[in-house]
Amino acid sequence: MKSNTSLGKDDVVKLSEGSGGKEMNELISMIKTYLNQGSWMCTNDDSSFLPLKNKKQNNLVFTSDSYVVTPIFFPGGDIGKIAFCGTVNDLSVMGAKPLGLSLSLIIEEGFPKRYLLKIISSIGELSEKTGIPVVTGDTKVMEKGSVDKIIINTSGVGLAEFVLNRPIREGDKIIVSGSIGEHGAALLAQRFDLESEITSDSKPLFNEVSSVSTLIRQAKDITRGGLAAVLNEVSQKEKKQLLIFEEDIPIRKEVKALTEILGIDPLLLACEGRLVCFCAAKNAEKVVHNLKKFNSAASIIGEVHSGTGVVLQTLFGRRTLNMPSGQIVPRIC
Repeated sequence: MKSNTSLGKDDVVKLSEGSGGKEMNELISMIKTYLNQGSWMCTNDDSSFLPLKNKKQNNLVFTSDSYVVTPIFFPGGDIGKIAFCGTVNDLSVMGAKPLGLSLSLIIEEGFPKRYLLKIISSIGELSEKTGIPVVTGDTKVMEKGSVDKIIINTSGVGLAEFVLNRPIREGDKIIVSGSIGEHGAALLAQRFDLESEITSDSKPLFNEVSSVSTLIRQAKDITRGGLAAVLNEVSQKEKKQLLIFEEDIPIRKEVKALTEILGIDPLLLACEGRLVCFCAAKNAEKVVHNLKKFNSAASIIGEVHSGTGVVLQTLFGRRTLNMPSGQIVPRIC
């Protein structure tokens, strides 16, 4: 941990709106060198955890995230739904049962009250439906023009009997819980005023993770940077090569069509209700069977090999699927 900073007058954060992947990871790594992380573990993961010394040997799991979305209302949800689901999912993929969430709002002066109440209603309905309470928070109002409409921060805590952070092994299968890219595609269609029936995939994933938690080694929810970013993060962390079969990745034809029009790779599009998980080959069919109860598109998309990096097997051969760099798609989660 660094104790002092020495910044030159020309030092700036060289990231633009919507930046992610490699550049964001480098910024986060730099920030962490100045922070004390104590005895918390998995501080590079979706959530961190602290082992508790009690009879059940539970682990306290904690996460936090901020949400800046344009547009704030879109087919299948709004910024409030994303904020609730995103934090619940970050806890869930670590194997935790969410106990409670915080809700902090930064609101632009003049923001319509009816919009605010609609957003809060979305959060309230999900809280009621899942039984996960919102127990604390904060609200600030900023002068007009200093923020774009509304920013939401949610944090969450949960308990996990065991944390889903087991090392992956060569021969393991890679599974997605459903078709990818629908959240990002829904927002893009709305933003560019394109006719589309695509709706956001945003939803809580706790029940899906619970149905496979004893069968898998680890899981990640697919958010900013899409499937490409998540797979690269796992590959880098585990020092393993991930071979992905492009034809096995479930992508709805409407999402494919939209991304072709806009010139965007669907593997870079965020989801807000999908996960990727890793399991022993012997468990793969059972995992897919369980996940198909929630989404019929759940599929095995690849396998773990020795080496490093993410390799995409296409109809025309193999290519490296790199960590997204530069501006991905701004303000979609």
